[in-house]
Amino acid sequence: MPCLRFPIDRPDNLRAAVGRITDPLFTGLLENGSATVDLLERLCVPVPALTIGELLGVPADLYPDMFDAATAMFTFDSTSKESGRRLAEAVGWLTDTFVALIASKRATPGEDLISGWIRARDDDDALTEDELVSLAFLMMLAGLENAVLITASMIATLLCSDDAPATVAAWQAHRSELMERVAPSPFSIRRFAVADLTFGDVTIPQGDTVLLSLIGADSDPARNGRRSLMFGRGPHYCLGAQVTNLIIDAVVPELFVRFPKARLAIPEADLVYRESWRSHGLTSLPVILTP
Repeated sequence: MPCLRFPIDRPDNLRAAVGRITDPLFTGLLENGSATVDLLERLCVPVPALTIGELLGVPADLYPDMFDAATAMFTFDSTSKESGRRLAEAVGWLTDTFVALIASKRATPGEDLISGWIRARDDDDALTEDELVSLAFLMMLAGLENAVLITASMIATLLCSDDAPATVAAWQAHRSELMERVAPSPFSIRRFAVADLTFGDVTIPQGDTVLLSLIGADSDPARNGRRSLMFGRGPHYCLGAQVTNLIIDAVVPELFVRFPKARLAIPEADLVYRESWRSHGLTSLPVILTP
């Protein structure tokens, strides 16, 4: 995989970098001819992994293990001891990895996000050390997982639709609606009531866990044109929203421009989705591209 470095505060440079990441991956797909390829593995995983990893300054050899760790976290099954073991191992490995990476970048800083956060921690005391580790942890895992799943689901939805050419031709007009339809996270990150809260006839006791339904809020008839809560709002707006949008724009419509005859290699009903209450997405995306 290519190793790219680019300024993190210039959207045009970031957009160009995402393009440079996707081009060789699309070129590689041409080599398969009409054979079946798993677009999750060949396109939907590497583009976000390379982009987010480069933004953070994560070495490329860590990307596969980070995605495996993310999968263990987001598919945790509380009824399975094996799943619990994988979860504990994933969290431990990720924490140790980011602690070591932060130490390395503190000694040799770069022009990446983690180096910038280290400067905010050490020079401005704007973060605690735990917050620094947690921020890097969340940005890589949540960013990678959500970008991978939403990209794959958007491609699958278009492959199963007769309107794909029209959607791609007017991409910016349809993009937000399509993203909302396949949003991978039904709930926001869990929160905890710091005091008793009363909503109508319901009281949430202090200390209880609260899960906010993003799908419920976005499907509310009283929404009245309000923007989707997929990426949050206000101070809780997703740090990676801009990057995710750039990845989607570089991957989804471009696939159909380059491979207009692309089709699923299996019936739609045979697509397999991961077993997770926390994050919805495909386990694979077998496609026949037909150059």
